[in-house]
Amino acid sequence: MGAVSYRARGLIAGLGAVLLGLSACAQQTEATPSLDSLVLSGAVSSAPSATPDSLSTVIALQQAATAIPTATLPPARDDAGVAVAAVASPTPAFVLLPTNTPRHTPLPTNTPRAVLTPTAADVSAVFPSPTPRLGTPREIVDHYVFGRPFPRDPDNRIQDFAARSYPYGSTNYGGLATHHGIDIQNPLGTEVYAVGSGTVFYAGTDKSVQFGPQTDFYGNLVVIEHDFRLADGRPVFTLYGHLSNVAVETGERVQEQDRIGWVGATGVALGSHLHLEVRIGDPYDYGSTYNPELWLRPWPDYGTIAGRIVDEHGQRVYEATITFQMKNRAGPVRDTFSYADDSVNPDPILGEHYVRGDLPAGEYDVVVKIEGLIRYKGSAIVEPGKTTWHDIQIR
Repeated sequence: MGAVSYRARGLIAGLGAVLLGLSACAQQTEATPSLDSLVLSGAVSSAPSATPDSLSTVIALQQAATAIPTATLPPARDDAGVAVAAVASPTPAFVLLPTNTPRHTPLPTNTPRAVLTPTAADVSAVFPSPTPRLGTPREIVDHYVFGRPFPRDPDNRIQDFAARSYPYGSTNYGGLATHHGIDIQNPLGTEVYAVGSGTVFYAGTDKSVQFGPQTDFYGNLVVIEHDFRLADGRPVFTLYGHLSNVAVETGERVQEQDRIGWVGATGVALGSHLHLEVRIGDPYDYGSTYNPELWLRPWPDYGTIAGRIVDEHGQRVYEATITFQMKNRAGPVRDTFSYADDSVNPDPILGEHYVRGDLPAGEYDVVVKIEGLIRYKGSAIVEPGKTTWHDIQIR
C-alpha cells in the first residue's frame, strides 16, 4: 500500500492460547436480567456491558489474540460532561433525480429520490482534477446531512460521540485492524436511532450475508439506503453494527430518529457499543466506507477540522498523531490520527487524510509529534457548524 508508518506496530508475544481462552470465557458470560431484556423480549446478546476498566483489559487481550476486531477502547473523556443543546435538523438542498434512476431497494411511488446539489467543488470531487498544492485555499462544501444515532445527554448517561482512541481510519496505535467506521460506547440495550430518513436495505444477522471482511463480523446489523444521492448518482448508506437486536425489517421506511435497534456486542465486538459506517455506492462493499464525522451534524457551537498531511518530500504521512489545544489552554488536549493506510477512503468531496470532529469553536494550536519530536506546529480556527480545512507538512 506504500504506507509510511510512524508508529510502532506489534502484538504482545506468548499470550496465544491463554488469551484466546479468556476471550472465549468472556463470550460465554451471561448478561444480568434487566429492563433491557424485557424491552428486547429476551433477545439481547449474551455479551455483558463492560465497565471502562474491564473493557480496556479485555481489549488489551484481544489486541494480542486477533487482527480483525472492531472492539472499542474506553472513549476519551475530553468531550464528556459538556452541556450542549439538541441539534436542530437543517434541511439540505436537494434536487430530484429522474424517476427511472436505478435503485438498490424499491420505494413507494410517492417517495422522491434526491441528490446533493452539485457545486463546482462537488464536480471536481466526483471527477477529480489535479490535487491542489498544500496550502492552496479551498472552498469547503460541508454535507452534514445526518443526525446522531443517540440523543445528546449532557450527563453522559448516553454518549453520542465517537471513541477517540479508535477513530475512522486508525489502528489504535497499531494494535487493531484499520477502522472502517466509528464506535460509540453505550450500555447494552440502549436504543439506536436512524441518522436519516430512508429505506431499510437490510436488517438481521450477517452470519450468511457478508457485509464485512468475513461473515458474522457485525453480528446483528441494520443498513439504511438514504433518500438522496451524490451528484454522480451513487446512493448513500449507513450501517449500524453489533446490535443486540434489530427493531426494523428489510424494506421498511424509517425517518431520522426512528428506533432501529439496541446496542449490543454481537459479531467480533467485545463490550457493548455501536459501530457506525457511511458507505457510498455498494452497500455490501467493505471498501466503500467514508468517515461518518464529515456527515454527522456537529453539536451547536462545535465544528470539525480536516486536512491533508505530508512529509518534507510531499509524500502522504500515515498514522501520525495530531493534537489540538485551544489557544487559551482551557479544556483538554484533543487528538486524532491520520488514516493508517489506503484501505479507507477520503471523502468524495473533501479528499482528506485526517478528521477531528466535535471540537468546540475557537482558535487551536495544532501539533504533530513523531517519535517524541515535534515535527509541526501551526494554528487553526474552528467555526461552529463548519469544517475547517488545515493542511500539514512536517519537517
